[in-house]
Amino acid sequence: AYMEPGELRRKPKFQPEEYHDKGWAVVFILNVVLVTGICSYAWYKGTFAELQRGGDAGSVSKAEYDALLRVMGVSLGCAIVFAVVWLLLLQHAPLFVVETACRGLPVLFLIGAIAAFVFGSVLLGLLLLLLAAIMGCYVYYYLWQRRFACAALLEQVSRVFSKHPGMFVVATVTLLVMCAWFVVWIFALVGTVLMSGGAAANPGVIILFALMLLWGFQVGIWVIHMTAAGLLSRFYFNEDTPNCVYESAGHACSYYFGSVCFGAFVIAILQTLHAIARFIEQRGVKESNIVLQLAGCCCACIISQLEDVFRMYSTYAFNLISVYSVSFGQARYVVIDMVWTAAGFEHLVNNDITGLVCFFGCVCAGLINCLVVVFYALSLGLATQMVIAAATLGFVVGYLICSAASSLVQSGCSALFTCYALDPQACRNNAGMEKFQECLSFKSW
Repeated sequence: AYMEPGELRRKPKFQPEEYHDKGWAVVFILNVVLVTGICSYAWYKGTFAELQRGGDAGSVSKAEYDALLRVMGVSLGCAIVFAVVWLLLLQHAPLFVVETACRGLPVLFLIGAIAAFVFGSVLLGLLLLLLAAIMGCYVYYYLWQRRFACAALLEQVSRVFSKHPGMFVVATVTLLVMCAWFVVWIFALVGTVLMSGGAAANPGVIILFALMLLWGFQVGIWVIHMTAAGLLSRFYFNEDTPNCVYESAGHACSYYFGSVCFGAFVIAILQTLHAIARFIEQRGVKESNIVLQLAGCCCACIISQLEDVFRMYSTYAFNLISVYSVSFGQARYVVIDMVWTAAGFEHLVNNDITGLVCFFGCVCAGLINCLVVVFYALSLGLATQMVIAAATLGFVVGYLICSAASSLVQSGCSALFTCYALDPQACRNNAGMEKFQECLSFKSW
């Protein structure tokens, strides 16, 4: 049902009274039960016994296997340390982080160009050089004058998180559940293929399983987002309590869970369609079919833009839900009204550069983790192919874990923007929001 923004503001805050979008929560739970059931049935039937006895695993020696496990452990441990250091830097030296990110973004493209020239890819090197020049101009004429406002915003969000460390506990537990979901999904997929004698290894089944995996991941990501948004919103309206983190997490996993499942499902579909389009494009490259390449590239571009738009819309819709406990459908009207009529909201969003700063931090964490893993793998005497695989794994793990930590900060920033658009006076009346008020005072914002 349509809800006027004025009617929304009269609703009590942080007091959910009903479960919204319950059908989507039921469907998601059935999805989890199905994947878990397939995995359990495969274990019960002894489907993985042959794999456990050996098979192709014999091509890797016991020493190499143990070395790979140690490399993976070092990679994971270093990535967690880098993520913690990144969060501490955002809290205690935000201006240094922002200025380093602004200077470092063109440098990243320049390093990529040099690497491309070294490996003989002249065309890619020239393209990266052009991008480095464009990024340098972008930093000089746009990002640099916004560094003080961005630093104040990051410090405000980091202060709230340091005051409520339970947020990191919720995020860690959710990430562990997501890892467990990935393991169960892998066994379910392999079990399905083995039990069917290979007949299930067709595009339809693979696409269905990919959708199941992505849906589970997206649900976990949005639960973390809604918990962070609930915490920052409570702090903004001066209604935070010692247990407000766990209260926010409880609401996200109960009253709002159906809305989370619905938004996550739409994004999972778009991500699956994007992967299909990229597969078509790569198939066209292998077959030298220009029609397939063009169709795949255009479809991937369109789907990617649709995903970005829906993700941005979902971000602010979930922020509203975490405050006023409305359904996803009701939130969409208020988001549209907020974008077009709320004083300063569009200006705040358009001038927010925290995403670029966090992206720079994630890339640096991935590169540092990659170097650590490479040196450690070389010290163990691993073969060149395994070192390359370990380096790739190190970069991906470092990037993803730092990205998960950075998503907390970005969720908090978006929640503050939403609350300010709904009630600017609450910010002025809250002494704990001095850094956000400082952020708003800069002329560049």
